[in-house]
Amino acid sequence: MQRKILLTTSHAQGHQWLEQVSRQYGPVLNTEVRVLDRWALDRCKLLLAKIKFRYVSDSESRWIVVKLLQELTEDTGFTYLTGNALTPGLTKAFHQAVLDLRGALIKAAELTSDVFENREKGIFVKELLSRYEAELVRNRLVDLAGLLPYVKQLSPTNDCIIVDEYAIRTSLVGKSFLESLTGGVYIALNSGHEFMSADSSFPVERTEFFHSLGSLAEVREVVRRIMEKGISWDQVEIIASDYEKRAAAVYTVTTTTQIACTFSDGLPIGITNAGKAAKLYLEWLESGYHLDSLLSALKQGVIRLRDEQQMEITSSNVIGELERSGIGWGQERYRLWGQAMETDTSKEQMLIVGNQNEARSALLKILHRFFEHLFQPLTEQTLSSPAMLIHTLISFLETYVVLNEDSDDQVLSGLQSLEQSFHMADELTMNSKLALRYVQEGLEGLRIQSKETPSPGRIHVTSLSSGGQTGRPYTFIIGMAEKNWSLSVRQDPLLLDEERARISPDMDQSIELAQRQVEERDVRMGMIRGDCTLSFCSYDIVDHREHMPAYEMLQMFRGKTLQTDADYEAMVQSMEEPVRFFRSKAGLSVDASEQWLRSLVTNNSRIKAGQAFVYAYYGSLMDGNNAELSRENLEFSAYDGLIETNLHPVRLPGDEHTFGGSAFSASRLELYGRCPKKFFYQEIIGVRAKEVALYDRTRWLDAMQRGSLLHEIFDQYLIDSKGRRTDLNGSLGHDLTFLNEITEEVLRQYAKEVPAPSMHILHKEAESIRKDVNIFYLSEQRRTSIPVFTELQLHREGKPLVLEFSNELSIPIKGFVDRVDRVAPHHYKIYDYKTGNPRKYKQNECFSRGTQLQLPLYGLAVEQWMKETGFDPEAQIVASAYYFPTERGMGEEVSRPQNRREDLESLLYNMMESMRTGLYPPAIDPIGCTWCDYNSVCGSHSEQFLDKRSAPGNADRLERILEVNRFV
Repeated sequence: MQRKILLTTSHAQGHQWLEQVSRQYGPVLNTEVRVLDRWALDRCKLLLAKIKFRYVSDSESRWIVVKLLQELTEDTGFTYLTGNALTPGLTKAFHQAVLDLRGALIKAAELTSDVFENREKGIFVKELLSRYEAELVRNRLVDLAGLLPYVKQLSPTNDCIIVDEYAIRTSLVGKSFLESLTGGVYIALNSGHEFMSADSSFPVERTEFFHSLGSLAEVREVVRRIMEKGISWDQVEIIASDYEKRAAAVYTVTTTTQIACTFSDGLPIGITNAGKAAKLYLEWLESGYHLDSLLSALKQGVIRLRDEQQMEITSSNVIGELERSGIGWGQERYRLWGQAMETDTSKEQMLIVGNQNEARSALLKILHRFFEHLFQPLTEQTLSSPAMLIHTLISFLETYVVLNEDSDDQVLSGLQSLEQSFHMADELTMNSKLALRYVQEGLEGLRIQSKETPSPGRIHVTSLSSGGQTGRPYTFIIGMAEKNWSLSVRQDPLLLDEERARISPDMDQSIELAQRQVEERDVRMGMIRGDCTLSFCSYDIVDHREHMPAYEMLQMFRGKTLQTDADYEAMVQSMEEPVRFFRSKAGLSVDASEQWLRSLVTNNSRIKAGQAFVYAYYGSLMDGNNAELSRENLEFSAYDGLIETNLHPVRLPGDEHTFGGSAFSASRLELYGRCPKKFFYQEIIGVRAKEVALYDRTRWLDAMQRGSLLHEIFDQYLIDSKGRRTDLNGSLGHDLTFLNEITEEVLRQYAKEVPAPSMHILHKEAESIRKDVNIFYLSEQRRTSIPVFTELQLHREGKPLVLEFSNELSIPIKGFVDRVDRVAPHHYKIYDYKTGNPRKYKQNECFSRGTQLQLPLYGLAVEQWMKETGFDPEAQIVASAYYFPTERGMGEEVSRPQNRREDLESLLYNMMESMRTGLYPPAIDPIGCTWCDYNSVCGSHSEQFLDKRSAPGNADRLERILEVNRFV
């Protein structure tokens, strides 16, 4: 009944030992597990409180070192680190050096520069240690080494102290703690024999071996063996040699198969919503506020937005709006949202386009508030302070992250603990990139679902640094590759082994630390009892690399087979074929994917012709296969774009119960002429390509923005020039200076509204635009017609213009005409500005097989509009042209006749009837399919349809659309 204290290297180790002892020998009463450092601190807490000193953990003291390093690098008297950035890795090395020196009870006054290989380094380290000691005293702080004077003031305990032999092998400070707290009276506990020694009780005769192709295949085989043997989950310990990689594989496999596990060293936070959101937020900051990171968080469903009533907003709407927004990088582009919301007078290139409906307007306001809230704390001071940065990160997560499970709360708790350790850095400022790296480093060290001790009903997953102590009867050691079991001896990058030896015999050297780790690991492996399975990945199909098994695995093989001279080749040859993701032979399947793979692959790993088997289970795949087969036949069918209108009537603009839009535009009609199938997808069933703004750091304006800018310059010049005329019937008095003034003003406005990636790109594109404007000016000087309208809107008050052809045909249309000029009394000419290449607009064409209808159609529409509005009851549109007033088009005009109105009526009549009768075949010209948004849906359908288009058996059905294509 005497009170006993078991001192071990970790609480988990002590509790697992007690459980094993209790299972074998009965309850161990009145026993407490302690770790030496923490025990010393607990004994000193009251004493420290009385003298108003505060203990600082290692994570807190690091920030003291960072602060002192900043001061030393700024001090011109110390040149050792001149030119080096105080990266997390560098400051970590200096912090560890300070801890090691203090752990060996070395004071700055005792340290001389002579013991260092580099005298400047010696002076620097001595000064750093001296300032560190002074900083502790000035702020009434005590670190671990600083506890020793207070521990010595305590009376030794009368409890029975049992100490693990590896807990004794500690620093000089630790040994002094143990001596003072126990008075030198304690029981040293021998942990046992190393698992490869002759005296070991490791169950080598009950050990099995296998190798695999990949870590997932290895873990799946472990699960199969557990299930096939009917082993309870809580009888199993899995020791992951490469914990980071193998624990992730265990988590992946067991999660999909709903097997419960505990993980001694936890899991990365990236598997949780909160962890993903945190990393994406920091990526967003690191990228210069590139929108992709926020979009990724929304698409993954890890963050969400709410309105003022805390109601969630549909993520798809938010994603669509942001993808169209044109926000790329930098705070300037996000500010456009605020400007657009305040002025409500945005252009196409700005973030609010056109007339919003109420729902979209509300969404834009929410996004505006979201970005305001996002940027409000991101001041220059915040971005240069790790402490303030992590506080901002936590605030973001608490406001926007989707918390689905306890693991998300664990991430937030971990971040809050990390923030507490950052409080020593409250006054620290640094380069914003460095500050971000410190926060990212903190995130990388966080773990969730960490359960150091096993739980009932769960597999326990451990690492080489903690495994082998559960006492469970079934152990699987996975990932036993040589690289995972051989510890490389690396000297401390700052305090070299020779320097450590000269400084103090109590300072551990790299070889001693490595030997101790290997010895402790091998002793823990020697505690394994029962059945054991050793495995390694002989070939990683992901990395395409072969791996050698660990020497320890070979030794176990030799011990089991009694082949003392067996080599690696003999061991591998004795095993079966390497385990794959699935077993081809009959037996237990881990999941449905394995069942399918086993059905579709033969025993000798050949793929079967399993289409029929798959189609029998997945009917939709069968339908897709039937569609492919039907396209190979010459008969025109539903799979080629033939709609059964008796079952699925097509409603066009102007019809009752219209479906697909309230009016036509020239572009919509031309779309049908180019590709009826694309028209069906886009206009009839409303499957539209996502509007995504492409971010190109090599360009300022995209094609649409550039076209809008030029239109604005041309329109403003023509309108203002027309207003300055004294004789309304006279020609324009062209003024190049005035045009240049307008150009520069519009360029300045666009530069403000659409921030350029760099001044070089801005100047380059602006100069190109000035050249376009000069081409426009030269072309206009030769023109004798007088502009009467620019951007003429054909529809009024939201209602379309019903274009009357005859009693049989009328079409409601909406649209804008770029320019209308008077060429003679009551005679007019219309223009459509084009900024591209005039090559595809042939001079001898009018309709181009129904793909170029804008000028013939709008010529008739403008004429009707002028008469209906009373502008000119005798108006006639006598000419039209595509106008290329840019350097690329060199002011060229491609004319279209206005005397083929009967042909236009016939073309449009056949087009309307073709739509109504359900004809939506693919494009006649496959060239355009290459860059079509629907290419992934259609593939090579246009090429496949060429023979059907000319097949005699399809002539009657395709009559209308073939008639449309006849008009050139």
